[in-house]
Amino acid sequence: MSKEKKARGYLSGREIRAITKANKKVMKRLEAQKYRKAEESEFLTEMKDPGNILEIDNLHTYFFTEQGVVKAVNGVSFNIPKNATVGIVGESGCGKSVTSMSVMRLLQGPQGQIYSGSIRFKAYDYKLDEKGKPVPAPAGSATPYEMEEKVYDIAQMPMREIHRIRGKQIAMIFQEPMTSLNPVFTIGQQLDEVTFIHTPGATKEDAKARSIEMLNLVGIAMPERVYGAFPHELSGGMRQRVMIAMALAADPRLIIADEPTTALDVTIQAQILDLLRNLKDKIDGSILLITHDLGVIAEMADYVVVMYAGKVIEQGTVEEIFHNPMHPYTIGLQKSKPTLQSNDDTLFNIPGNVPNPINMPDYCYFKERCDKCVKACSGEYPCMVQVSPTHFVACHLYDKEVDHG
Repeated sequence: MSKEKKARGYLSGREIRAITKANKKVMKRLEAQKYRKAEESEFLTEMKDPGNILEIDNLHTYFFTEQGVVKAVNGVSFNIPKNATVGIVGESGCGKSVTSMSVMRLLQGPQGQIYSGSIRFKAYDYKLDEKGKPVPAPAGSATPYEMEEKVYDIAQMPMREIHRIRGKQIAMIFQEPMTSLNPVFTIGQQLDEVTFIHTPGATKEDAKARSIEMLNLVGIAMPERVYGAFPHELSGGMRQRVMIAMALAADPRLIIADEPTTALDVTIQAQILDLLRNLKDKIDGSILLITHDLGVIAEMADYVVVMYAGKVIEQGTVEEIFHNPMHPYTIGLQKSKPTLQSNDDTLFNIPGNVPNPINMPDYCYFKERCDKCVKACSGEYPCMVQVSPTHFVACHLYDKEVDHG
């Protein structure tokens, strides 16, 4: 192979075969871990803060390709408190959606794998007997089965147990409702399925009543008519409301909204955001909101997590991030958004490109695009610096122990 191709990152056939062989070994181990038989005690854990509903701790999610290992999520840590909305913001490809897919365990294997880290979730699950069956509740109880609070490490749960969490305890609203809904089944059939899967002993009448109730809850007029309709008969805003109704059908404790207003016009976007805001209080749950729209984050979120190249580079309350942004990337994101006060003819843009996720540098990933570099930026990747009880930033500019020369 020529020196020019080497410099441009081309791999020889021998190198590709070596990478593939090494990847297969790792993927085989991780797949065996996913599909193992495990006792519940193996994935039960404790929350570090009882006030949180979800704690993501040093999460690494990788994709194993013949070109190398793509570190899509590379050491992400943040918490979601009870009854709060946490927004994740960043450029396309920064790891927002992969983080949410890791929480839901929807990664496409064997290439996509949670390599290491913890995802602690406080669930309110059925109490099980020695045979693994739900324990019936005493007569006159609000629910047919006894419930108890448990903390699961989702990253350690085998796939055969993930049904305890996915769709029931944690629900997801996807970006594009037209591709998320099955075009050959009616809205009612798809909504009823949630009740059949997650409510033991549910009848057809129970499922339909629950589905109609959810359609009413999300503000759909004539829910009986929509119940019998197919997805293509509904507008984009109606389909997104159906997706929200489907997410709410099993009374989740956490809703993950991945770009919930994508492909919707501005008027419908405002309606969907108002709906989500009101529903959070009604269901007494939390929301993880993923978007690239800073306006949506400012309106909806209580806390903000800023991601760049698979890492969290700043996090804090919405007031701290918008009124006192500290990381040069966060500042650049805010400058990139046009406002009524903008006088320049051209929009601000952050120069340069995101580094190759296969061969990430040892130093700060934002160094090549940053206009505030100091000497320490060429050294090790910066650690998280705490600047207030709730505000953290990964930047050498705020680390008093490094050389700012």
